[in-house]
Amino acid sequence: MQNKNAPAPILDAPIPGQGMTAPLGDRPWQRPPQFTTPEQALEFYVNKISQDKQVDQMLDILELGVPVDTLVDTMQLGGVMEGLHSVDVGMLIAPALVEVVSGIGEKAGIDFVTESQEDDSDVSTPSEIALNMQKLKDKKEKGVMLTDEMSAPEEEVIEDRTEEKPSGLMARRV
Repeated sequence: MQNKNAPAPILDAPIPGQGMTAPLGDRPWQRPPQFTTPEQALEFYVNKISQDKQVDQMLDILELGVPVDTLVDTMQLGGVMEGLHSVDVGMLIAPALVEVVSGIGEKAGIDFVTESQEDDSDVSTPSEIALNMQKLKDKKEKGVMLTDEMSAPEEEVIEDRTEEKPSGLMARRV
């Protein structure tokens, strides 16, 4: 009996290992790149992103808050996957592309983010530090002794226990 509410099984998924069956050189990244020097690749990208339609799309993306370096990394990684240039050339042209995209954003007068910030939860923000400092000042003004709160807790003494010998099927016998 088949449940009518159950989702249909996905039958058009690739077979495991199918990606390994393509002939060598069949994929774009397995062939020699179209642009072998950073100058050629940079010229290609500058011409591509200078078109009106591309500029509008890029400015929309920057206005959404996507950092410039993330946008450039996505562009050059796509170029590697399409076989336009090698990974090395992409890494070499990335700083110049960041400057070009930033210049376009500045000319358009939009407020954009230059570099992506990794969120480190262990690092306190300046506002958190200020709030904690204010709490400490309030406690001090109320007359609460800070040294009592901050003293180290007493250590618990752990009694010596005799080791229990393991038992069971996998226990080592002496």
